[in-house]
Amino acid sequence: MVETGLDGLTPELLEKYDRPGPRYTSYPTAPHFHEDFGEEQHRERLAAAAERPDAPLSMYVHIPFCRERCTYCGCNVVISPHGGPELPYLEAVERELELVAAALGERRTLNQLHWGGGTPTYLSPLQIRRLFSAITRHFEIAPGAEVAIEIDPCVTTPEHLTTLAELGFNRISMGLQDLDPSVQTAVRRIQPLELTRGHVEAVRRLGVDSVNIDLIYGLPIQTEEGFRETVRTVVAELAPDRVACFSYAHVPWIKPHQRQLDETTLPRGWEKFRLFAAAVEEFLTAGYTFVGFDHFARPGDELAEALGEGRIHRNFMGYTVMPATDQVGIGLTSIGDVAGAYAANLKSLAAYERILAAGGLPVERGILRTAEDELRGAVIRRIICALDLPYDWVRRELGADPAEHFADALAALVPMAEDGLIELNPDGLRVTPRGRFFLRNICMPFDAYLETDATTTRPIYSRTV
Repeated sequence: MVETGLDGLTPELLEKYDRPGPRYTSYPTAPHFHEDFGEEQHRERLAAAAERPDAPLSMYVHIPFCRERCTYCGCNVVISPHGGPELPYLEAVERELELVAAALGERRTLNQLHWGGGTPTYLSPLQIRRLFSAITRHFEIAPGAEVAIEIDPCVTTPEHLTTLAELGFNRISMGLQDLDPSVQTAVRRIQPLELTRGHVEAVRRLGVDSVNIDLIYGLPIQTEEGFRETVRTVVAELAPDRVACFSYAHVPWIKPHQRQLDETTLPRGWEKFRLFAAAVEEFLTAGYTFVGFDHFARPGDELAEALGEGRIHRNFMGYTVMPATDQVGIGLTSIGDVAGAYAANLKSLAAYERILAAGGLPVERGILRTAEDELRGAVIRRIICALDLPYDWVRRELGADPAEHFADALAALVPMAEDGLIELNPDGLRVTPRGRFFLRNICMPFDAYLETDATTTRPIYSRTV
C-alpha cells in the first residue's frame, strides 16, 4: 500500500488551513522588495560576489515573448503574434550579460542555467544559438551543469529541438496543463497529446537527459476523474522524469487577463484539492517520489535520490540538486539572489531596453537581507526541502536556540501537530505525509513579515491549498 498522506484529510481540515500565503520561492517574499534597492545597491552586491570567484553560480534568463496569451497564465509575458520585438530584446540581454559579467570580475562558471518565459522557443533556432553564444562568451558552463529550458510544443519545431540538444541543454520542460480538450479550450491552450508525445520522443532520441512535464490543477471545468485520466495518460504515454503539478493561482487583481475565465467554473476548496489528491495517488502508485509542494520524480531521477540523501535545494527556478552561492537574473522581470540580496529587474520592456542602452543595470527593486532574514529563510528552506527541522541543525548551522528564538512559531505549530501535519518532539519537527499538502502553512509561523502583510487590505498571495 502506497503511503499518500491522504488518509484522514477532510473538507473541514482543508478549510481550516486554506488561506492566503506565500510559496516561499524567496524569503523575504517579493511583496517586500522595495525601490530603495536599485542599481547602485545591486552593483555593490555584485562586487561582493566578485570576492569569491570560485563560488558556484547559477543563472536564470527570461524570454518574455508569447504568440498568444493563455488565460490562466501567471507569468511575466509580452504578447507578440508575429515576431520582431525579440531582436532589440536580444541586444539588451547581451548588454546585460556583459555588464553583469564585468561586475563579477573573473570569468565565472555556471553550475545551473535555466531559460524561462514566456516562451523561450519563441526565439528562432538561430536566435537561440546567438543568445547561448552570448552567455558562453562571458561565462563558463561547468561539466555536468544543469542546463534547462522551458518550451511550448505548440511553437517548437524539430529544428528547435536539434539546436537545443546540440547546444547542450539537458533538461527540457514542457507545459501541458491538462489533456481534456474542453479544459484546453477554456484556457486557450490547445495542445493535443500527439503533439506533446512527439516532442518528448524527439527530445529523448536526441539524447536529452531529462524531460519535465508541467500540469495545472484548479483550471475551469476540471473534474477529479478527468484530471486523474490526464495524469494516467501522462505517466503511460509520456513517462516524464519529473512532473510539476501546480495549483492554479487565480489572482485577477495582479493578472487582469484572468478575468476572462468564468469564475463559476473554477473548482475551489475541497473540490480543487481532490484534483491534486487524484494526481498524488496516480503518481505515487506509478512509483514516482513526492518531492515536496507539487513536484514528483521518477525512481532513479537525481531529484528523487537527492531527497533521500538530504541534498535537495530550492531557488527561484524550483527544486534542484545544483546549489549555488549566488544566482544572477538576466532579462525582463528576472530576479537575482546575489551576496545576501534579491534584485528584481524592470517589468517594462521599453524601460529595460532603454536603461541597458544607456549602460545601466535594469534593477527596479530588491531587498538586502538582514541576519534575521537569513536565519528565518534558512529554516523555511530546510522545511521545504528536507521536510524536517532538527534543532541541533539550527544550533550548529544557524547559531540559534530554537526554543528561545522561535518560541512563538513553535507554539503556533502545536495545533498542526494535533492535526497530524507535523510531529513535534524535543529534537525538532518532522513533516508527516499528510503535512506535505500544507507545507506553506507549516512555514508561515517562521515568517516575520506576515504580521505586516495582515495590515494591508489588498490581496497579496494565492491560497495555500
